[in-house]
Amino acid sequence: MLKFFIENKIIILLFVVFIIIYLIAINRGLELLYVIAELCLATLILSLIAPYFNTLGITASVKHTKYANQNQSIPITIELYSSSFFAKYLLETWLKTPFSTNKEHMFFIKTLGKQFTIQTELLTDIRGVHQIGPLHIKTGFPLGLKVFKKVFENTKSEIVVFPIPVKVKKFPFSIDESSTLQGDNKSKRKGGHDEFISVREYKHGDSPRHIHWPTSAKKGELIVREYQDTLSSSLTIILDLNKEFSVGLSSKETTLEYAITIASSLAVYALDMGYSVSIYGDGKEDIQLVDIKGSHNHTEILKTLAYAKCDGDEDYLNAIEHFLSLQKRGGTLILFDNGSGKVAQKMDIYASKFSKPILFDIDANSFKKESFDKNFIIQHNSKHIKYSLKKGCDIKKVFN
Repeated sequence: MLKFFIENKIIILLFVVFIIIYLIAINRGLELLYVIAELCLATLILSLIAPYFNTLGITASVKHTKYANQNQSIPITIELYSSSFFAKYLLETWLKTPFSTNKEHMFFIKTLGKQFTIQTELLTDIRGVHQIGPLHIKTGFPLGLKVFKKVFENTKSEIVVFPIPVKVKKFPFSIDESSTLQGDNKSKRKGGHDEFISVREYKHGDSPRHIHWPTSAKKGELIVREYQDTLSSSLTIILDLNKEFSVGLSSKETTLEYAITIASSLAVYALDMGYSVSIYGDGKEDIQLVDIKGSHNHTEILKTLAYAKCDGDEDYLNAIEHFLSLQKRGGTLILFDNGSGKVAQKMDIYASKFSKPILFDIDANSFKKESFDKNFIIQHNSKHIKYSLKKGCDIKKVFN
């Protein structure tokens, strides 16, 4: 009730003045007071009705790209249309956005004829799936005593903002990570989880079992099949999407955002190096990307990570056990913690399935402070590797 009186105080005051003057006019019988009272009433009615009619017949649309990269400026087109015979005047156009640089964008239109187009840009500085809009207009034309607002619900739209992976120059994947098995070397491996990748000329020492006889007969020389160990050339990333994992004072500086940057950077690097990538996460909507291969799949990886949210209830250790039961043994395993220490205690167990699992321990307490710490610590032991990071860590240096 108080808010209503504050927002409409001028209208209420004008109405009170009208009542007082009108009562005095009746009591005294003065025609001038009747005229003043009528002017007050006319002003009151005009102030209430005119802004509403100034928005009649107006429709709107908002156009932008469906996908964007984090910290990218994307073009946005706002179009207003009027089906009315009369022009519209003094319109404030507001567009609600989810990004931190400016939550609402306002554009002032002096006159709207049949169509008015606004071209602007929006900085997509927060990863994730966001809603842009709805667009709404405000007008107090002609007197400005009462402002009318019209919302265009049809202008709501979704935008998916991909994380930006940092460039990885080197990273300690498993020792035999990218070994290509040829001839007799292939026969020395156990397990049989190997993938045919190509054929080549026979070399001394190659096993006769791998000679490709149809091609050899066609070319008139011995040709052997070439294989790649699909286990040792794989990367598995398991994200912690439990509600308690993500900590931070702002949506851009959280433990989850650091984990997403690390995951996207390593995944893109692995694809470029020819490895297969699997990514898992247990949230309200599970993430399960299995054996993704090839640089052409960068977008699929980044799109999946754009949707990642810490909204799950499943304990991370249970999620790790579940996803590892779906995954073949071997390759490189990437895990995360937020300083709890619970994952570090299990690393030796995970090392029994993966040659040397890697833990990124992102200190949640540091994300509760305003200060930044660019340093990081790498701890190597015989069975696993641990990276300790804090808020402000330069992730580029971690991978250089």
